[in-house]
Amino acid sequence: MNKIVLLTITLALLFVGCEKEESPMKKELFPRKVYIVGARDQLIERDIDLGNTTDTIAISVAVSGSLPLRKDVTVTLSENPDEIALYNQRNVSGEAVQYQKLNEAVYSYPLEQLTIKAGQVYNTYPIHINPATLQCDSLYMIPLRLNSISDYELSDNDTTVLVRLHLMNKYSGLYYVDGMLKNTVNTNDSVMYKMARNLVATDNGSTVRMYHFNNETKDYRPTHTFKITINSDNSLSYSTWDKFVIYDGGGTYYPDIELYDFWYEYNNNGTRWRAKGVMYKERKTSAEQEELDDWLDEHRKK
Repeated sequence: MNKIVLLTITLALLFVGCEKEESPMKKELFPRKVYIVGARDQLIERDIDLGNTTDTIAISVAVSGSLPLRKDVTVTLSENPDEIALYNQRNVSGEAVQYQKLNEAVYSYPLEQLTIKAGQVYNTYPIHINPATLQCDSLYMIPLRLNSISDYELSDNDTTVLVRLHLMNKYSGLYYVDGMLKNTVNTNDSVMYKMARNLVATDNGSTVRMYHFNNETKDYRPTHTFKITINSDNSLSYSTWDKFVIYDGGGTYYPDIELYDFWYEYNNNGTRWRAKGVMYKERKTSAEQEELDDWLDEHRKK
């Protein structure tokens, strides 16, 4: 009987001890440090839509730890332009286009400081940009760093970031061309071709720049570059970018399937040639590809 009573008392004491010990899930397991999300990779990529009068991008600021915050944390950010020069020096050839800081006249910070509220782990810091004057061949960055914090410590490494900006609109991006070039004088002289083309947003929300057939994607030739404008009725209009002689053109953009049905006539060493075909974005699933193939089959029958 005495042994039973002693065992009961021992178990009870152990149980009380376990009750008093705090669960590991209720403890903070990591040091609290404030950092910019993605700064470890130095660069953060953001798209700027030329179709917007004012576009908004954002970066995220977070506080490390295993538990939500128990109090508000306020941070301020500032710019560090020297980081752009260092990036160019380390990563960009001296003969290549250099990254430049975005002109301060075209962007602003709507917040003087950012607050990460109690119960949260991060918040986003917005940047307003007016993209109308930006050029598609320029390389833009915004260099940001954490300047001050109301509590905890700054991270050892993730406090400075370069926000790299890419111009886009809803018609730009990587497309695949399935087309034909034909001599309008000698119609037996023709070339079938398939290739990728990166359509670059330029001017506004409805215009893209395209390289002609024998201009490689990264080999800019002023004699082989032109612009396509998608009109309000989805018809296509064309103009030269520099020295490419383009006589006429037309076609239709199909927004539901992100496809250009195009044609244009141009000068090829003194002879008028005609380019005709389709350009479409890569399909992510087999079902999407089948839908595109069905559309193309029906289109070719017309």
